[in-house]
Amino acid sequence: MIFATKEKRRFKEKKALTLIEMVVSLAVIMFVSTIFVYNYRDSNKRTDLIMAAQMMVSDIHRAQNNSLGLVNYGEEVPAGGWGVSYDLATPDKYVVFADLEEPGTYGYGLYDSQVEGDINLGAKIVELAPEIRITGIRLGTANLRQSAVVTFLPPDPQINISSGGSTSTTLYVDLTDQRNNNTKTMIVNFLGLAEIIN
Repeated sequence: MIFATKEKRRFKEKKALTLIEMVVSLAVIMFVSTIFVYNYRDSNKRTDLIMAAQMMVSDIHRAQNNSLGLVNYGEEVPAGGWGVSYDLATPDKYVVFADLEEPGTYGYGLYDSQVEGDINLGAKIVELAPEIRITGIRLGTANLRQSAVVTFLPPDPQINISSGGSTSTTLYVDLTDQRNNNTKTMIVNFLGLAEIIN
C-alpha cells in the first residue's frame, strides 16, 4: 500500500510543467504566431494587387463582350460600342462605358462622364482596393499618358486604343500597391487580348 502511494506521487510530480517550461512554450507559440500573421498579411497585400489586375482584364473582356452582344446602354445600342477609360486624375478607379459617338465623328473614342458613364444605364465604375492605385498609362512601351481609352466597335469588334487624339496598337496600365510598392502591369493589344505581365 505504501509502495502504491509513492508511485502515485511520482506520477503526479512528473506530470506537472515547471514555470520555465511553460514560459518557453508560450514564447515558441508567440514566435510562430507572429511569423504566421506577418506572412498572412503579406500574402493579402499580394492578393489585393493580383485581384485588381485580374479585374481590369475581366472588364476589358466585359466591354468587348458588350460590343459583340450589342448590349444596350439604356434604350439604345451605343453607336461607338463599349469601352474602358483609365485616367491618372482618378487613380483609384476606372470606368466601363458606352461610347455613344458615331465612328469617325469628333469625340469618338473619348469618354464623356456626363453622358456615357451612367451606372443606371449599364456603365460600371470600378473602385480599386484602398491601397491600390493606377500609377502609369502608356501607349506602346514608353509613351506616357494622363489618360487612355480602349473601345470595341461592333460588330467585329474593331479595337481602338487612344489617348488625346493619339492611337496605338498596345496599351499598358500599371497598378501599384501603395503599402509595398509592388506593381502589376496589364497590357491590351490591337486584337483586344488583355493579360497581366510582371
